Formats: sequence, C-alpha cells, structure tokens
Amino acid sequence: MHLRELLLKYKRLILLALSLVVIEDVAWIVEPYIFGKVIDAVIDIQVLSKETKIIDDSTKTDEEKINTLKEQEYIYNETEVDDPKSFFDSLKIEIKKESDIDILLPLSIWILAFAVNSGVGALRRSVDPKIFLKIYTKIATSISRMAVHKKLSVSKTTARVQLSHEFINFLEFRVPELIENLISITGAVIALYFFDWIISLTCLCIVVPMYILNRIYLKKVMVLQKEYHDSYEDVYDVFAKRDPVHVRNYYTNLARPQKKIANWGAFNFAMMRIALLLIFLVVLYVAIGLDEFTAGELYSIVAYLWTFVTATEYLPELLENWTSMKDISRRLKEEN
Repeated sequence: MHLRELLLKYKRLILLALSLVVIEDVAWIVEPYIFGKVIDAVIDIQVLSKETKIIDDSTKTDEEKINTLKEQEYIYNETEVDDPKSFFDSLKIEIKKESDIDILLPLSIWILAFAVNSGVGALRRSVDPKIFLKIYTKIATSISRMAVHKKLSVSKTTARVQLSHEFINFLEFRVPELIENLISITGAVIALYFFDWIISLTCLCIVVPMYILNRIYLKKVMVLQKEYHDSYEDVYDVFAKRDPVHVRNYYTNLARPQKKIANWGAFNFAMMRIALLLIFLVVLYVAIGLDEFTAGELYSIVAYLWTFVTATEYLPELLENWTSMKDISRRLKEEN
C-alpha cells in the first residue's frame, strides 16, 4: 500500500492526534499570561493584608491609622473621615471583596488551563502509539510485499523497513514538536504584544532572518541526508562480507555526511543565538527604561521570551528531521 493511501485511510485518526496536540499546546501557551495575573493578585492580597493590619492595630489611635493609610497611599490625602469606626468597617468590607475577586478569577482560569493541558496531554500520549503502530505495520507489510515483487536484496529491504520506522517516529513525535514550536513562537509574539509592542515587534523581526537562515540550512542538509541514506541501505551487505576493515571504512564514510550536518547545525545555532541576544537587550531596555511592569507581568514576559528562545533554538533539529523524512518518503514511494 502506498504511503499516501495509508495517510488518507487513517486521516481521521491522524487529525485526531494532531488536534489533541493543538489543544494541549494552546492551553500551555496561555498559562504564563494567566499565572502572571495570579502572581499580581497574590501581591495585591498581601498589600490589602497590610492595610488590614494597620486598621486593626490597637496601639495606634484612629487619627494615626488614617495618617498611616494616607502616607502609604492606601487612601487619598484629600479623604476626610468624620466617623473613623464606620470608615474602617466599610474599608474592611471593601478589602475582603477585592481579595476574593482578585485571586479567585485568575486562579480558576489558570487551574482550568492547567487541567486542559494535562488532561489532553495524557490522552494524546495514550492515543498516539495506537494510531502510528497501525500505520507502521501497514508500511512494513507493503515494503515486504513490493520487495518480493521487485526481487530486492534483504539488505535494502530491511534497511528501508528501519528507515520507515524513522518516518513513523517523525509523524508521532517530530510533527507534534513542530506544531508545538510554531504555536510557541506565534503565541509568544502575540502575547508579548499585549505587554509592549516593541518587544513583540523585535521578536517578529528576528523571525524573518531566522527563516532565511533555516531555508539555507534546509537545502544543505537535504543533500547530505540523501548521501547518508544511500550509504545506509548497504549496511547489511557490508556485514555479510565479514571483513572488519571493510566495516570500518564503511562507517567512516557513513559518518562524513553526518559530520557536515553537525557543522551546519552548529553554524545555524550560533547565528540564532546572536539574534536572540539582540532580543534580550531590547527587552532589558524596554523593561528598565520605558515601561513599569508589575511582578506578574515581568514573570509573563520572561516566560514568553524564554518560550520563544527555546522554540527557535529547536527549529534546526526539527528541520534536519524534516529533510530526513522527505528523503525516506521518496524511498518508500519507490516501493509502490
């Protein structure tokens, strides 16, 4: 059976698996924003608690309490208090209401997002193996059938079955990771816009040169992956000769394209790190010189920035797997 036919046959199951990935990752990407609100709410409660302690301080007179509240900017300096007892009682009631509202709403939303992320993630890890093991069984059977028909060698047939397993691994693990990274990068840029458009624009501008750099990397690695897989298909024939010198020479040659891929990966990584350094400098400038962020907002900004950094750093490895998958797919099509 052709690989495309297999994907079409199981498209509903594959779409189900990928839909779970999207739901899990979207719930995850909104968590830092919501948790930042929780942090601010906790800090506000601590401030309100200090305000309550001032009101309940039995060592101070009512006038001293009012002056302290004004000095610490809990109430306006222009506030006139005719009846301190009634004023303090109404202030306590207001503090209690603000405490309940401030913490319950963001905390409830964060727990919901965390539950969706965890629950869907657990479900996906149960469903995915069942889907992709079925697909791998079909692919292996198809390769075996066509190998008999075309009278291919055992070495080439076995190697291609193993390569097809890499393809399934890509579908099961790398595609979800690719979706996760795309959601992380896009979500981080959008979320940062709500805090400061300069930070968001800087991240967005960095994406363009990184995309160009990754395109160049993709073209170079694609040629090297083909060279590696061409050699890999002869691995069983090499061992069949029972010649240690021949085996050593074979693996020495097999390592050459992998070393070149590693060099290109290192170059790509270095260029991306330089670009990401610029982002950190811009964020520091904005955070210190331009805006006054709350503690929760700073947490959210750092979390989204780190999400953006880790997602972009992982792209070269995903692209390398993508090029490998494309070459393996071409070889599997030859079996049709």
